Amino acid sequence: MKTSRAERAEVLGAALKAARQQAGLGMEEVAERLEMPVEVLARVERGVMVPTISTLTRLCVILKLDPDTLPDLPEMSD
Repeated sequence: MKTSRAERAEVLGAALKAARQQAGLGMEEVAERLEMPVEVLARVERGVMVPTISTLTRLCVILKLDPDTLPDLPEMSD
């Protein structure tokens, strides 16, 4: 089953938010470490936008998150 880009963004955002909360980090702290406005991070977590590979990699490092634990959504449509 294919998932839309919006659905992928929502699932990924929810997973990143859960990982941030589990790490005990506030949105402001993570955004500061990423050197991005907190509003941008909020949009990623809400699934409004998909982070770049670079930002996603940095998020994984900050959250001590194994990228392999992120939702596996290989079948996607645009």
